[in-house]
Amino acid sequence: MREIFVLHQALHPEFLSSQPLLKNGLYKSIMRGRTMGRWLKDQKERKKQEIRAHNAQLHAAVSVVGVAAAIAAITAATTTSQEMTTVQQKSSCKTSAAVASAAALVASHCIEIAEDMGADHDQILTVVNSAVNARTNGDIMTLTAGAATALRGAATLRARLQKGYGMTTISLAEEKGHEGKESNISAALNLVSKGGELLKRTRKGALHWKQVSFNINSNLQVVAKLKSKHMAGAFTKKKKCIVSAVICDIPRWPPRESEDDSEQRAYFGIKTADRVIEFECRNKGDKQMWVEGIQHILNCCANLR
Repeated sequence: MREIFVLHQALHPEFLSSQPLLKNGLYKSIMRGRTMGRWLKDQKERKKQEIRAHNAQLHAAVSVVGVAAAIAAITAATTTSQEMTTVQQKSSCKTSAAVASAAALVASHCIEIAEDMGADHDQILTVVNSAVNARTNGDIMTLTAGAATALRGAATLRARLQKGYGMTTISLAEEKGHEGKESNISAALNLVSKGGELLKRTRKGALHWKQVSFNINSNLQVVAKLKSKHMAGAFTKKKKCIVSAVICDIPRWPPRESEDDSEQRAYFGIKTADRVIEFECRNKGDKQMWVEGIQHILNCCANLR
């Protein structure tokens, strides 16, 4: 399956960009040797874990709302009762009022957080109505213990989810490197399939500019197409040859007159039935792109035979 994708991409480089599903996780999974069924199963399981962790966090947030509402209600009730006492206790009454106001603010903020996380308004209202009826220390301890348990459960699921992500990101640097390599291969395949201009040297040492491209025939052979224009473009000469190998260590050509950038140029060759055809690239980066693209197509064809 992987080789078919690579060859299809080499022959139709525009196909991948028009397929969002292939462009994302599914294509990458197939390129790494995983099946479509495995990819769909992993995606479904990850989604279930994410929903479970989110629901636990939502439950914990609503539980905290209940604790905050209960504290705000008890503090407000205490402040109201203190307002009916003697003048000597007015200072304590003011402090209690400030604490009640702060508790109400905290409760309001907790409600906003829970709503932002997706809590239903009726769910929050039910919890708040139940919490404001808390009067004894036992009631407050029960609400607090429930909220603490919910928070611990949410933290456990979140850590488990992160650990699950960690299993897939243990080799995150390797994966990024792999994705970068895939991107380079894709660019190289695009270059060799669409073609580019290279300087070719004949057997006698003559130099000619050629439009060079590579594709695959029905026999799963890599074919090089060499095209050149003559008589100011009046007619075009085309030549095809079967490529059996790509050669990286082509010696540097003899320097030409009036050349200042000869040191930057790089060379490679393709092996055909009767000889090795040599090409000159502008720099080592261009050479690497051509060599990688041709070699990758050769490897894929060999694996499919």
